Amino acid sequence: MKYKLIIILLLVILSCKNNRENNIISVNRNEIEPNDSFEYSQFIDTSTSINAGFQSDEDIDYYQIKPTNASVMNLTVYANKLDINLTLMSSSNSNVININTKDIENYRGFIELKDFMFYDDTYFLKLSSDKEGKYDLRFEFKNDYFPSNEIEPNNDINAANIINYPNELVYGYFLYNDFDIDENIKPYIKNSDITDIDFYEIRNDTDINTSINIILEYSKDIDMILFDENYNYIKKGINRLNTSFKAGSKYYIALVCFGNKSIIERYTLHYEFN
Repeated sequence: MKYKLIIILLLVILSCKNNRENNIISVNRNEIEPNDSFEYSQFIDTSTSINAGFQSDEDIDYYQIKPTNASVMNLTVYANKLDINLTLMSSSNSNVININTKDIENYRGFIELKDFMFYDDTYFLKLSSDKEGKYDLRFEFKNDYFPSNEIEPNNDINAANIINYPNELVYGYFLYNDFDIDENIKPYIKNSDITDIDFYEIRNDTDINTSINIILEYSKDIDMILFDENYNYIKKGINRLNTSFKAGSKYYIALVCFGNKSIIERYTLHYEFN
């Protein structure tokens, strides 16, 4: 019996040590009212679970996110019987992610955003609903390195996100928003029923003429359209493109997701030299 207790104690100690090393020790808290403005936003600096709720259909909840010694966040929102508007914005007040659960395809009562990279020191989470009700939040912070994240808005070619080097993985989501379709891409899309368009830019800064594979890992078929540095159409594919890539040239990649609902399923995009 004594040895069993010693083994259990060792397992508990090792578990606690691993959690500390990964910076995912979770603290249970309640929402602190009032938190209905930037000024009174509830401060989040460590991995935390929060029990919260909307007091009325006009209640807005703000959370200020500034993790200590962490660069990556997993965010989960649970609201089984509640539709929620979610906006994640940077300290410079620019919106990073906008989600309305009414616009999510096959919404099952929760939103999960994984491996969000912090590019600014502080972010703000804004939540609202059209009725009162309860919801739960979970913030999980980690120090691990993860691939780059899509930065919204990148719906037109002039706002394309840059993929910095071959085999750099980029995580993104197709989130439904009203936006004007880029004139450069209009002739090459089959209809106007579009969930999202994400533009990316890649460069061949070497002195080598080569060829590349552009690969989108996703469960659905997504149109991939390639343009040159002068916005001229090159070619089109589904989830994968192969093309030549001359030294010193620049390409734009457009990912076109058709539909009228957000898809809370993360995609991975990268390109590789042949």
